[in-house]
Amino acid sequence: MNQNQDKWVKEIFRQTVMKAVEKGEEIQDKIQKLTEETISSEIKNLSFSREKMKVFMQNAMEGIIEGTKETREKAEELNKKAIHGLIEAIRNIPGINKTKTREYIKYAVSGIKTTLKNVGDKMKESLLSTLENIFELKQKVRVTFKCIAPDASQVYLVGSFNEWNPTATPLKKTLKGHWSVTLSLPHGRYEYRYLIDNQWFTDPNTPHAFNQFGTENSVLIVGE
Repeated sequence: MNQNQDKWVKEIFRQTVMKAVEKGEEIQDKIQKLTEETISSEIKNLSFSREKMKVFMQNAMEGIIEGTKETREKAEELNKKAIHGLIEAIRNIPGINKTKTREYIKYAVSGIKTTLKNVGDKMKESLLSTLENIFELKQKVRVTFKCIAPDASQVYLVGSFNEWNPTATPLKKTLKGHWSVTLSLPHGRYEYRYLIDNQWFTDPNTPHAFNQFGTENSVLIVGE
């Protein structure tokens, strides 16, 4: 990107923020759409590199911050939503694999952080926290654990993800007698069992591994 392109990126994002606020439109959606359109165009025309992604995000974020300042309406909140839109746009780039997506996001975050160095300390800390939270959530996978025990009065999920605490993760009973709970787990390998009315049970629908007590735990692989 040359200097003229840099200025164009800043200005178009600044205007987008201001127009969205004026019309009462959702900032995240507007920023995401604009980012997706711009990146798609750049990829077709110029073979978008990681460094170009970094510079693009730096300039886009500068324009966003300028725009939110001029609106005088909850700038910090608007900037947070804009960051979500920027990152989500990269995740939606068609035709690239997960490795390339991760590389793009890494350089995009670097560009955003470069811009955030110039904002006030309080907002900088808040927006950096937003970036961290985005990645924490995206690196986790929602997993639903289900157990059929129609006559049980209490069912707990106990495993390596809750340090084998026997009462940390209760399941909820449905009208059909099924019990379930949904957790957000980072990628990794986990072992677990169900504690049903103080009796241990292994999930029959998963691979098993022997434990130190001579019985078997269920094995769950998240992220593969």
